[in-house]
Amino acid sequence: MNYSLFRFFVHASYCISACALVTYAAATTSNEVDQLIAVDKKQQRAYIDRDIGALDTIFTDDYVLISSSGKKYTKDQVIEQLRTPDVRWEINETSGWEVHVHGDTGIVVATLRQKGVDHGKPFENSVKFSDTYVRENGTWRNIHAHASAPTDAAKR
Repeated sequence: MNYSLFRFFVHASYCISACALVTYAAATTSNEVDQLIAVDKKQQRAYIDRDIGALDTIFTDDYVLISSSGKKYTKDQVIEQLRTPDVRWEINETSGWEVHVHGDTGIVVATLRQKGVDHGKPFENSVKFSDTYVRENGTWRNIHAHASAPTDAAKR
C-alpha cells in the first residue's frame, strides 16, 4: 500500500468518527430537549389537575418562583396555593419553547397562557417565563422560575 493511500484511509476514518460523534451529540441534545418540554408540560398540567405529588417531585426543595408581579414564592407556598379550593386553573398551557442544555442544567423559555378563578375573581393572562432545571439522578427538576409580562415591542 502506498503512503498516500494510507493517509487517505486514516483521514477518512477520522472524518467518519467525527461525523458519528456529531450525530450522537445532536441526538442526545434533541432527547434532552424533548425531556425538558415533557417535564414542563407535566408541571403546567399539574395545576389544572391539582396534582401536588407531581409538583413535589418536579420542584427541588429550594425551588423559588418570581412571579410577573415580582413576588417571590417558595415551593411550599406554591403547593399551598394549589391546595386552596378558591384558586382554580382552567387553562395553564405553554408554547413556543426555547430549550438550552448545559450539562446537567437546562433552561426552558416559553410563553404560558393561564385562565382560571382566584377567590371568585376570574383571571386570564399570558406571561413569558424561564424555568431553570437541574438533572438529579437522571431526572430533570425545576429549581427556579421567573415570569415576566409580555411587552409590545412597538410601544418601546
